[in-house]
Amino acid sequence: MRGLYYAFVESTDALDGKRLDDRAGLPEYWPGILTRRREASLYEPTHRVWLDCVRRDYFLDLDWRTEPCERNNIEHANKRRRQLLGMDPHQLATVLLLTHREDEDGAMEPLQEGSWHRIELGSFHGLPVVVAPDFDLIAAQEHYLRWYGEVTQLERDWLANVFNVDFVPDAQWGDRGGPTPPPYPQAPSKDAGFTYPIHQPLRS
Repeated sequence: MRGLYYAFVESTDALDGKRLDDRAGLPEYWPGILTRRREASLYEPTHRVWLDCVRRDYFLDLDWRTEPCERNNIEHANKRRRQLLGMDPHQLATVLLLTHREDEDGAMEPLQEGSWHRIELGSFHGLPVVVAPDFDLIAAQEHYLRWYGEVTQLERDWLANVFNVDFVPDAQWGDRGGPTPPPYPQAPSKDAGFTYPIHQPLRS
């Protein structure tokens, strides 16, 4: 799963720092990230970020990435559905990033939900992450992430054209190695028997 990727910010959640101290109550892959952050003299994380990624070279080789797909056009919608389902699942990845607002000298601030970024995954120095085929993090691998900034407007237009599924009526997607459908499934919050240390909004 190493290489250059386009990364979509699926969700960003503020963390409760006090609850992070209870390592026994965290999912098994969280303590590893926290330990690697401390070894790298990084701040304790303030946010959990889920990234949905597609390998850059693979995406740029899609000859249909600029193909128009008109909203509410059934023929276009069915064709785009087939194209998305035909994508190689090995070129897609889900990344769990526990980050602090000061990571990369504050450059991580643009990681807002719904935004696209250019990243690199590898075994080099960077921000410690967990990478897996899907949000269930089965077969997860420890990697490091380097952030190269937001995508260009042209790249954003291509990505939105390929992955914007709003035009597909009643879309039913297949999976990519798990029960969660691509391209932008909901990230887990309280599942698999774990209670995540996320700040919960107060209710009036």
